[in-house]
Amino acid sequence: MKQHIERLLLVIRPRLPLLLLALIPVLIMEILSRGNYIEMMSWSYKHVLELLYNEWIVVSLLLLFVAIIGRTRIAYWVIAGFLIILALISGVKLKILGVPLTPWDLVVAGEASDMVKYLSNILTFNVLSVILLFLVGSYFILYRTTMFIKKVALKERGILAGIGLVMFLAVYMDLPLPVQKWFGIEAAVWNQVQNTKTNGYALATVLNTKAMFSDHREGYDDKAVEAIVNASPTPPVKAGDSTTPIKPNVIVILSEAFWDPTIIPGAKFDRDPIPFFHKLQKTGTSGTMLSPQYGGGTANVEFEVLTGNSMRFLPQGSIAYNQYISNEVDSLASIYARQGYTSTAISPFYNWYFNSNKIYQDFGFSKYIPIEYFKPTYSGPYIADSEVAANIIHATEQSAGSDFVFANTMENHFHFYPGKFPKNTFNVTGNFSASSVGMLETLAQGINGSDNMLKELVEYYEKKGEPTIIAFWGDHLPALGDDYATYIDTKYISGKDDPDFLKKMYSVPLVVWNNFDTQRKDNLNISPSFLGPYLIELSKQQGNYYTNFLTELAKKYPVIPPKDHFAEMNIKEEDLKNYETLQYDILFGDRHAYKNYLTPIIDPKYILGFGPITLDKVEADSQDISGRTSLTITVTGNNLPPLGYVTLNGKAIPTTWKDEHTATALVEGALLKTGLWDIQVQVKDSKETIVGKSNSVSIDIGGR
Repeated sequence: MKQHIERLLLVIRPRLPLLLLALIPVLIMEILSRGNYIEMMSWSYKHVLELLYNEWIVVSLLLLFVAIIGRTRIAYWVIAGFLIILALISGVKLKILGVPLTPWDLVVAGEASDMVKYLSNILTFNVLSVILLFLVGSYFILYRTTMFIKKVALKERGILAGIGLVMFLAVYMDLPLPVQKWFGIEAAVWNQVQNTKTNGYALATVLNTKAMFSDHREGYDDKAVEAIVNASPTPPVKAGDSTTPIKPNVIVILSEAFWDPTIIPGAKFDRDPIPFFHKLQKTGTSGTMLSPQYGGGTANVEFEVLTGNSMRFLPQGSIAYNQYISNEVDSLASIYARQGYTSTAISPFYNWYFNSNKIYQDFGFSKYIPIEYFKPTYSGPYIADSEVAANIIHATEQSAGSDFVFANTMENHFHFYPGKFPKNTFNVTGNFSASSVGMLETLAQGINGSDNMLKELVEYYEKKGEPTIIAFWGDHLPALGDDYATYIDTKYISGKDDPDFLKKMYSVPLVVWNNFDTQRKDNLNISPSFLGPYLIELSKQQGNYYTNFLTELAKKYPVIPPKDHFAEMNIKEEDLKNYETLQYDILFGDRHAYKNYLTPIIDPKYILGFGPITLDKVEADSQDISGRTSLTITVTGNNLPPLGYVTLNGKAIPTTWKDEHTATALVEGALLKTGLWDIQVQVKDSKETIVGKSNSVSIDIGGR
C-alpha cells in the first residue's frame, strides 16, 4: 500500500505546477467573458471558493487531455485555447444580447449563421491585448522554465486520467463532500448574467450543463395535473366546433425587432417611421408585451405566443424549440384547426432554422411556407416584409373557410449599421453620436417597411369585408450596438443599472385590429404567453383547458417578469406553481390533459408550401431535337414554387418561374438526347435537402 502511495506521489508532484498553469486561462476567461480586468480582479477577491472551483475544472480537463495524448504542452494549448474561445464568444454575445454563451447555444449549433454576428465584434484592441498576455504568460511558463514534464509515459497516463475524471465528477456531482451545497453554490439558470458573474465562466458552464440534462420536477404526477385541469372554469375541450356564428380570420404577425424609437426623448425624426401603427394605437386595442428576450431569440417569443407556455420556467438563454419540443403540443394552430380553420405558418427564412419544420407540424399547423417557397423579393439582406404580406393574403385567398395564420418577418433583423438598406430615407437628429444616429436611421427604415406591411394587410381585409383579427407586435428590442450603446448614448436608459431597465429594454409594442367589433378598445399590458387566450376570447372561439387556465391567471398577473422581479411586482411564486406544473406536463411529462382529445393535434396532411406541387402537363417547343442545340420545356400545374426547379431524369436544368401555374426550363448540352424524358419540379433548401417535389410527367423526344 505504501509503495502505491509513494508511486502516486511521484506522479503527482511533477504535475503540481499545472495548478499555476491552469490559473492563466481561468483569469483570461474571466477577463474576456466579463469584458474588463477590474471585474475579474474584484470577482477573484470576493469569490475565492468559486475561483478555486474554476481552476479545479481546468486542471481536471488538462489532466484528462494529457492522459489522452501524453503531451503536456499540446494538451495545455488545446484545452486553454478552446476554453478561451468560448469565453471570448460569451463576452461578445453578452455585449450584443445581454446574455452570455451557455451550453444550450451549442445544442443549436445548426443555427451557426446566427452566431456569425458574435464573431464580427471580437478583434478589438482590448481583446488582442488580453490574448497577447495569455500567449506571453503561457509561453514563459511552458518554455522558459523546467517545471513541466513534456511527455508522459503510457503507464502513468491511466493514473492521470483517473485523477482528472474523479476531479471533474467531484465538481459535477458535488461529491464525496457536498461543498457546493454547504456554501450555496448553484446555477442561477434564470439569470445567466448573474450566474456567470458569481460562479465564473467555467463553473457556470459545468453547472448549466448539469441543469440542462435534468428535467425532473418534484411533486409532479397525473393527480396533480388532473386537479388543476378540473379546477379550470370549463372542462378540457375534446374536439369540435365553436357555436358562434362569426369565425374571423386570425392573423398573428411577429415583426422582427419592431420597436418604436420615437419614444426616445432626445431623438427627432424628420418624419414618423410608423404612422399607421401609431394610428391603430390611438383608434383600437394596443399596449405592450414584456418580452423574455432582448436583441435575439425570436423563437422563444413565438413559443410563448403559440403555446401559452412561458420561458420564465425554463433556463435563460435556452431555445425551447430546439431543446424541449419532442412531441405534439396543443397550440393556437391546433385549437383553431379543431374549429374548422386552416392553420398556416409563414416564415421568410429556412425551413430548418430553429427546427421550425418539425415544430410547426407538432403544433398542429396544416401548412408551413418557409423561404424556399417565397418569391426572392429582398429589402436589404433579408426578404421584404411586403413579400410576407403577399403570402399571408395568398394563403387566406386559397382556403374556402376561415384562417389562422402565424407569420414572422425578417426585413428588420439585426444588424442596424448604416448601409444595410440600398437607401435610407429617414434623418435623425439629437445630442448623441454619429454611430447612434446611423443605427436609429437604419432602424427607422426597417420598421417603416413593417409599418407599410401592416397598413397593406389592414386595408386589404378591411376592403374584403371578411371578419378578421390582425395582431401585430415586435418580438424584442433591436440590438443597437454593444452593451446597449445607442440606448445609453441617447439617454433612453441611464445604464445597465437603470431602475426601469426591465420595462424599458424588454417592453415591445403591440396592436390588435379587427373589423367586426370596432368599438372594442382594450389597453393591453401582458406577457406573450397570454396573447393567445386573449385572441381566442376576441374571436369568440373555444379554447382548451390551458387557455382557460391562462385567461384566469392573466386577470391576476397579466405580466410575468423574471423571478428576481417578483417582489417588486407583487407576484407570489407559489401562485405560479400550477402554471409551471401544467407546462411541465406538456413539455416533460405525460401530457395528461391531452388524453381526452378525440382529434389528433398533428395534422396528418401537413405540408410545406401552399399546397401539393402538381404537374398537369409538360410541353417541349419541339418533339424532335434534330439540328437543335437547345430545347425549351414548359410545365404547367399548381403550386409551382418560385424557387423550384425542373429536373430531367433527375438532373436539375435552368428554370424560369412565371407564376404558380407555369414555369419554363432550358435543355441543352449532354441532356439533349432522344428518349423518354422524366420531368419533375423539386425544391431544395440551403442544406441541399429536397423539401418538396411534384409528380413526374414523361414526354418522348425523338430525332437525330
